[in-house]
Amino acid sequence: MSTYDLAVIGGGPGGLAAAMYAGLRGLSVVGFEAESFGGQLINLYPSKPVTNFPAQTELPSRELALRLADQAAHFGAELREWEPVEFVGARDGGFALRSTRGEINAHAVVLALGLGRFAPRRLGLDGEERFVGRGLTYRLPPIEEIVADHAVVVGGGDTALDTALSLQRVTDVTLIHRRDEFSAYKHSQDEAAARGLGVLTNARIIELRGGERLESVVVALADDSVELPADLLLVSIGQVPDLAGVEQWELGISGPHIEVDSAMQTDRRGVFAVGDFAAYPGKVRMIATAVAEGSTATASVERFLMTPN
Repeated sequence: MSTYDLAVIGGGPGGLAAAMYAGLRGLSVVGFEAESFGGQLINLYPSKPVTNFPAQTELPSRELALRLADQAAHFGAELREWEPVEFVGARDGGFALRSTRGEINAHAVVLALGLGRFAPRRLGLDGEERFVGRGLTYRLPPIEEIVADHAVVVGGGDTALDTALSLQRVTDVTLIHRRDEFSAYKHSQDEAAARGLGVLTNARIIELRGGERLESVVVALADDSVELPADLLLVSIGQVPDLAGVEQWELGISGPHIEVDSAMQTDRRGVFAVGDFAAYPGKVRMIATAVAEGSTATASVERFLMTPN
């Protein structure tokens, strides 16, 4: 059975940064990802432009994910894609990990679980399932593959606005938000205003209409309702995290987050955490933050490995 200095579980920006810096420091490291490396960047929003990552004015999420993975591999990280970890347990002063393809041992573990796998939040409308894949989607398809005359985007966060601005390059777009204020970055809001993006606030979709495919949506406003043509409806109102099975690992995990200190250490010796799964006071959830946490965690792992038990 192979033994590594470090096993990184999760392949988002934080996990890839941890794997890359571990390789840079000369540690033997293996990274596991249940889907494609890149986390949400590539598995949920591959076409979404990233505008808040240093040194990049704008970069497609997929491209950033691939660059992070390539860099980690370049520095010697063994990346195991589409290989979920099923169990982690303490063994002989280290850890034993069982994935869908076998078992390995590691002296330390970095948990980069994000929020687990995701199920999209749905509108909860009658007939919603009927239109999934027939005009209704919860993930932005590759822009070059989109053929639509009228698109509607639902949501008020960064992903919703970025998605609407991306779609505006290829089709007519209306953004619908249930509140009158957006939680997205002010830069994105200013960009939407400058580009004349159609916006309906204090609004919600109450009905989907169409035959074989989606044709229109009915939107409830403050004191009226309106029917909008829509052959593409993209719902971006969040994701429901799923960390099923993780609480059964022998790591004392309970809930969607784990507390860490300034060195990204958990209260379990040899276990560190980064990205959305790691929690501490004052945390800002950004890609750049996750990458920095990966660097910090790996430095802590190196110190841990050099410290006698």
